[in-house]
Amino acid sequence: MLPDIFSRTAAPTFLAPMQDVTDVNFMRTVSRLGAPDVFVTEYLRVHPSSRIEKSHLAALLDEELKSPVILQLIGEDEYHMLRIIDEAKKYPRIWAIDLNLGCPAPKVYRKNVGGALLKDPKKIASLLSAMRGAWGGCLSAKLRIGFQDDSLFETLLKTVLDCGVDFVALHARTVKQLYRGKADHSYTKRAVEICGSTPLVANGDITSWKRAEEILKETKCSGIMIGRSAMRNPWIFRQTRERLAEGKEAGEIFMPRLLDVREYVDEIISNSKKYKPKPKNLPGRLKKFLNFIALGVDSTGEFLNSMRRAQSLDELLRICDKHLLEDGKSVLPFSLEPAENLCARPNHED
Repeated sequence: MLPDIFSRTAAPTFLAPMQDVTDVNFMRTVSRLGAPDVFVTEYLRVHPSSRIEKSHLAALLDEELKSPVILQLIGEDEYHMLRIIDEAKKYPRIWAIDLNLGCPAPKVYRKNVGGALLKDPKKIASLLSAMRGAWGGCLSAKLRIGFQDDSLFETLLKTVLDCGVDFVALHARTVKQLYRGKADHSYTKRAVEICGSTPLVANGDITSWKRAEEILKETKCSGIMIGRSAMRNPWIFRQTRERLAEGKEAGEIFMPRLLDVREYVDEIISNSKKYKPKPKNLPGRLKKFLNFIALGVDSTGEFLNSMRRAQSLDELLRICDKHLLEDGKSVLPFSLEPAENLCARPNHED
């Protein structure tokens, strides 16, 4: 079954699942600024005592989110995976179920889930086949090109295809790479050829609408999935749609100013305070986003370094005002691409 989003939308866009980021609060923010065609939840860890959590239901049931939502599952136990799928059938707004086969966090893959399953194609086949048998709706798998290396790349792709998934999302790195180096989209191009009529969604280092357009042309993929760059630039889905679907020229595409970025900061705080689940550490949550936002503010790293030293929410906001509003900075453009000399995620693990 070809998911309708691929037949009625030119190169649909997806907000990638990011743990402790893509909750309903962030989805609402992105939705207002320019929603993707599809949202994907943070992964739901499936184990003997798991249920669909309130945080996932908040996203799955929120009527403010006009785009469909995918429920992503991570786990290795077929019985409990099917139990969760049976529970998911109660919620008709779940557009699709996705199996996480790529999480690169060591604390996750050491439990033999997520990216660790890429070492065991037979286990993937057993798990996905059982899921396919239990779920009659859209089923997808998100994976990387391999665990340690790419030696099983084609085997892994053919395995998930043989299980009857409706589309595949590929992050063009290995699990062990974490987020280091550049995503190699030559693997995306190969994957498109292997997938044939099954849609392939590209993921990894899609930093702007320009990069999205380049990858679509280079690889002939069916869609684009964006994660960390949407934290930095939540207008990226609007910009990509304006270019790809509406055919706007570069000068016609919306380009945020630093004032817009400052308003985005306020919206992160407002949504985090207003809706559940509420973050336990609001300054910490804001810093998680500012680590990426700062890459588009100045290439010197002054904003990034000042923000990281801040000890309170008030201090963070004063720093934001200084770098985004003072001395007429509010009318300056926000950089289309992140500064290559700065690193938003020093440990590369979360």
